[in-house]
Amino acid sequence: MTEITHLTFGSDDAAITVESFINFACPYCKNYFKAADKTLQPLIEQGKVKHVIKHFDKTKQGLLKGTIANIYLDYHQSDETLKIIHKLYDTQREWKVSFAAIEEKMEQEFKLKPRNSADARSLAIHAETFERGINGIPTVFINGEKFEFNPLEDTQNVIESKLVQQINEA
Repeated sequence: MTEITHLTFGSDDAAITVESFINFACPYCKNYFKAADKTLQPLIEQGKVKHVIKHFDKTKQGLLKGTIANIYLDYHQSDETLKIIHKLYDTQREWKVSFAAIEEKMEQEFKLKPRNSADARSLAIHAETFERGINGIPTVFINGEKFEFNPLEDTQNVIESKLVQQINEA
């Protein structure tokens, strides 16, 4: 059986675990991701938080290009992959125009090739989202409790404030 590797930052001994179910083609995930990265990074460095990013390969037409991007990422190279994710979100409008655009970006700009490990990880995440009743993205859990925010309306600053509040309550 293939061992599933998620994109993980921070210590396994951290008191707080944040699980983020996202998709790189989702504009609402973009706002959440930027807020979470800014808010969680200092806490990760202090050993207080472990952040597990789980890319949800949704089959909605608008999100399929995020699935393509995810196939290329090396989750064992977490720091480099985090930089690529930031670039993907920063240029989301450019590469979402076509499947050829995202494939070209991943292969030409980032010099990456599709990874076989993405298949098993995608299936495992799909099974987990089904078991946990996750339908939409972004969906986030802090120590197993759903993080309540409105991804359609909350700005990055509001999400940051809500994250800090819920982490402090955890």
